Amino acid sequence: MAAASQFHLREYETIYILKPDVADDAAIAFIQKMKGVVEKEGGKHLKITNMGRRKLAWERLKQQKGMFVHHRYLGKPGIVAEYERTLAIEETVMLRQTVVLNKAADASLFTAEEDIVAPPIVKEKDERRERRFDDDDGDRFFDRDDRFGDGDGGRDRDDME
Repeated sequence: MAAASQFHLREYETIYILKPDVADDAAIAFIQKMKGVVEKEGGKHLKITNMGRRKLAWERLKQQKGMFVHHRYLGKPGIVAEYERTLAIEETVMLRQTVVLNKAADASLFTAEEDIVAPPIVKEKDERRERRFDDDDGDRFFDRDDRFGDGDGGRDRDDME
């Protein structure tokens, strides 16, 4: 029974967010370091995906954006403690979350996939203006302060005085 527990692995995924001002080379080096942590702890690396710089749902550490990294790996139940400790030490990591995907994974069934460590180039959206569609099939941009939609920037109507 002791030999069976030696091969007992779990499938984990960790998502962590780096500060947006981290250089791409430094981010790639850190991602490779985290891959090395998994291998050093006796785990099996499956895939790392650098999703690039994206807007956060809420502000964190006075930052509104971050570089999102997704890492899937296999390991013994104690591997997460070392992985999370390494993330906690790094100053550029803003957030981190690890989830168990499979509590009884067979390592022979998993193959490592190609990593995506270079951050993708993402075209930023212009979120300053919204588009509103009228009933008469005409569309126009409007100011959020324009309550009546008459284009006067929120000034009251003459008949409402």
